[in-house]
Amino acid sequence: MKKSVTHKESGGRGWFLALALELLAGMLMSLVLVWSNIERMDTTYFINILQSEFREKQDLLAKLEVERGRLLSPHELKRHAEKLGMTEPKAGQIRRMESR
Repeated sequence: MKKSVTHKESGGRGWFLALALELLAGMLMSLVLVWSNIERMDTTYFINILQSEFREKQDLLAKLEVERGRLLSPHELKRHAEKLGMTEPKAGQIRRMESR
């Protein structure tokens, strides 16, 4: 009879150990889930910041290209040249060089 009592006690301990391991595994899985969600939110936040910086730089590039086109227009170049006292070159003043 003692053997069956001992067997009952070890069976009770095994059940308690299994329950403790399951609770520990559940807590560990919950911790991993929370951690992965925090990492996902951080990654999303930084991606949004980078996307907004990229859009700002694209907008600035477009504005600079428009400004460059305006400054290189023949009318604008002629106006700046007149301010500096420059005139169109005469026929004998132009020398052409060939590249090799």
